[in-house]
Amino acid sequence: MPTFDGGHYFLTVLIPISTKHVHDGTTVTSPMHALRKRLDKLPTAAAKPASAGGKSPSPFARNTRNHFARFVIIDDIAYNGRTASDTLVSAAVGTVLTDAQPQDHLHCPFLLFAADFDAASGSDADRDSYLTELWSTMGGELRDILTFCQGFDAQVKDAKSFAGYIAKCQLETTMSFNDYYIDDPKLPAWPATPFLWAGALSAIALLVGVAATLFLLIAGWFTSSMQQWLPAAFGLSIVGLVALLLVVAAAYLSLMAAGRKPFPAAAYATLPTVLKALHLQRVFTGFAIEHQMAAVGTDAASAQQLYDGFKAFLATNKPDDLKAPTQPPGVIGI
Repeated sequence: MPTFDGGHYFLTVLIPISTKHVHDGTTVTSPMHALRKRLDKLPTAAAKPASAGGKSPSPFARNTRNHFARFVIIDDIAYNGRTASDTLVSAAVGTVLTDAQPQDHLHCPFLLFAADFDAASGSDADRDSYLTELWSTMGGELRDILTFCQGFDAQVKDAKSFAGYIAKCQLETTMSFNDYYIDDPKLPAWPATPFLWAGALSAIALLVGVAATLFLLIAGWFTSSMQQWLPAAFGLSIVGLVALLLVVAAAYLSLMAAGRKPFPAAAYATLPTVLKALHLQRVFTGFAIEHQMAAVGTDAASAQQLYDGFKAFLATNKPDDLKAPTQPPGVIGI
């Protein structure tokens, strides 16, 4: 299903950037230049858990539904060079290779906003609830960035209007990326057998009807008694053709409907669960290194030491508690 897959909503937004000059402090500059400065100053994710308590964590870390989020400025369409052609053919038809070819250009620069977040479905309500929550957690940063986009200041006054503004700039996402599956997802098989049988019977009826029609047309030159069966044979051809077209159309619609169904959500794929798993992975690695000698020991004392140590590890890290202790959001290291 476009935009929603595997329990995640893949939001892709292209927002037109203003082309009028703006005042950035005491300087008159272009919106593109001012926007780049804002994005450069936007805090990014912490490099490791130890630095998660810094003074300026990423504002996206305040939202516990964000898996990934990115802003990108698209100045214009990249030019890939001239359309390839045969030099001899071009010379023969009088093409001047130094003449510029038509190029596509954007009418204005765009700000790309892409986000992957937890959602129960691909509904507009899920998208709007996320955007409303995003505005409540980092509305100040969003306003500082989007103020250079066309119509933002005039249209966005609160969380609801922000969700509406983003929705108008949304694009359908058809290349979603899921990376949390441990085992292959169990997907229902497309029911191809009924369509194959129906298509085969329709094709047989069409072939028999066409063959009989041709035979009766040829036989009609020699005897008039065969011509009375001609309407029936021709009718069978028409019925077989119509039936075959209906089967093909039904198979196509069924296949497209099956393709629009999203993959089931991977187990333990919400952001709080992923953060907890990353925390346990990191601390358990340290636990294994610390108790390596006790783990390989053969005497009862070392076995008891490992048992007591793992019991303390479980009590401290609480694997079933997603709230704490866990890896903070906005941390990209382990």
